[in-house]
Amino acid sequence: MTDKRYSVDHANIGNILGWIRSGEIGLPEMQRPFVWKLKQVRDLIDSLYRGYPIGFIVTWQNPDADLKFGGKGQNKEIIIDGQQRITALSAALEGNQVVDDKYSKKRIYIAFNPTTEEFATKSAAIAKDPKWISDISIFNQKDFSSYHYVGENSERLGVAEDQLDEIIQKLKSISQCEIGVIKLDSTLPINQVTDIFNRINQNGTRLSSADFAMSRLSSDTAHHGNELRKEIEYFIQIFGNSALADNIKKWIQHLQILITISILHGLRRKT
Repeated sequence: MTDKRYSVDHANIGNILGWIRSGEIGLPEMQRPFVWKLKQVRDLIDSLYRGYPIGFIVTWQNPDADLKFGGKGQNKEIIIDGQQRITALSAALEGNQVVDDKYSKKRIYIAFNPTTEEFATKSAAIAKDPKWISDISIFNQKDFSSYHYVGENSERLGVAEDQLDEIIQKLKSISQCEIGVIKLDSTLPINQVTDIFNRINQNGTRLSSADFAMSRLSSDTAHHGNELRKEIEYFIQIFGNSALADNIKKWIQHLQILITISILHGLRRKT
C-alpha cells in the first residue's frame, strides 16, 4: 500500500478569502498572473449560485517557500493549485483588482439580472439597463444594507421587495459555499510540490513548456531561481509592450542627461 502524502478537507469561500487577506494563506512564486477569461469568471459564480461544485484547491505548508508578493511561507498554508479560481472569486465577490498577463491591474465586474437570475460580464449596454445589477461585489461590502438597497432599487429592477431581498441573500450566501481543500504533506520537498503542480495543470489549464521551466526555475532556491524568474518575466513584459520599452528608453535618456549634468557640475566646482 502506497503512503498518502496529502489529506482532504473543506472550507467555505469567505473564510479562504479572509485567510488570504490576513496573510494566513499565501500564494507561492510558482503561480502565474490571472489568465482566466471573463466568461470563466462568470461561469464560476453561476455554478456556485446554482449549488454546483467547483473543484478543489491544493495547499502546502512550508516555511521556506517564496511567496508571490515577497517574503517566506513562515509556516503558513500556501496555495499550490487554485490561484485562478481564488483570484476570480476575490475579484467578483469582493471587488478586488487582478493582475493580468501583461502585469496591469484591472477590475472584473460580474453583473446579475434578478428577474432571469442570469449572470453576465458587465458591458456598456448592461451598465445602462435598469433591470441589471451591474456589480455583485456591492453585496459583500462592509457598509452594504439589504434593507436600504431593496427599498431603493426594487422598483427599478422590477422585482418585489421580499423577492429581491431573498435573491440578495442568495447572492451573499455564495461566500458560504464550500470548496474542497487538498493539503499536501508539509515534509514534501519543493521540487516534488512543483511536480504535483505541473501534473495537476496538465489536466486543466495546460502549462506550456516555458511555464514548466519557469516553475522549476522558481523552485531552485540554491541558485536564486526565484530572482532569475522575475528578471525573465520582466524582460518578457518589456519585449511584448513597445510603449513600456519606449518609456524605459526615455527614462534612461533622462538619467544619462542628469548624470552628465552632475559630472559637469562636479568638474566646474573643482576648477
